[in-house]
Amino acid sequence: MFSLESKFKFECRPGVPCFNTCCQKINIFLTPFDVLRMKKSLRMTSDEFLKEYTVALIAEKTGLPVVLLKMDRETGRCPFVSDVGCRIYADRPWSCRMYPLNQQENGEYGLAADQTRCAGLSEEREWGVYEWLEDQGITVYDAIEKDFAQIGARLATTGYKIENPKIRDMYYTACYNLDKFRRFVFESSFLKVFDIDPETVREIQEDEVELLKFGFRWALFGIADNKSFKIKEDVLEAKRKEIKGS
Repeated sequence: MFSLESKFKFECRPGVPCFNTCCQKINIFLTPFDVLRMKKSLRMTSDEFLKEYTVALIAEKTGLPVVLLKMDRETGRCPFVSDVGCRIYADRPWSCRMYPLNQQENGEYGLAADQTRCAGLSEEREWGVYEWLEDQGITVYDAIEKDFAQIGARLATTGYKIENPKIRDMYYTACYNLDKFRRFVFESSFLKVFDIDPETVREIQEDEVELLKFGFRWALFGIADNKSFKIKEDVLEAKRKEIKGS
């Protein structure tokens, strides 16, 4: 296992014998920030991207949907890889950024391959683990998806598994289908029911990353934390009167 100060050698480029072979016959799980970046890079809506390029499965431990990149049926290759490299390299997924490192459940790092499988590990370019994470943009993911990680952590702590399909759909929409979640927030009674401060409303209207982070908080609220969103007092009062009158 590696610490953040550990060193390793790696370089991937055209001319390395195994160039592009790691982009096929593997499972590439997409994080919510992956989906946001990739659909924007391809100028697609969330609905379009998820339908064309992904498949959703249910995680055995948590019962929550997980999203995988749909590989080419004939070749098993990533749909975005070409002979000269990745066509969406600037917005490639988290797992592609991490390679050749992997992250264990306990948070430690290791190598995802060895020199017999990855010739890039025999190159002379040396990296520190933290240097690599910074260079590849991994630390940005950590900051943006902090609340997303909390959802799985809360379920792991309690051992609770989500079985309700409505909760699964809520989670999938809030975390992955950002355009649908935007419609839910701004075109339903959501903002009339929940007490969301005006500055937050402005931020999630103007910034998709802020909307995504808001979606994580909503999913966390629905699954494991019923205190992070407050119902407006006038809505509660109307409900009290309704109950008294019934």
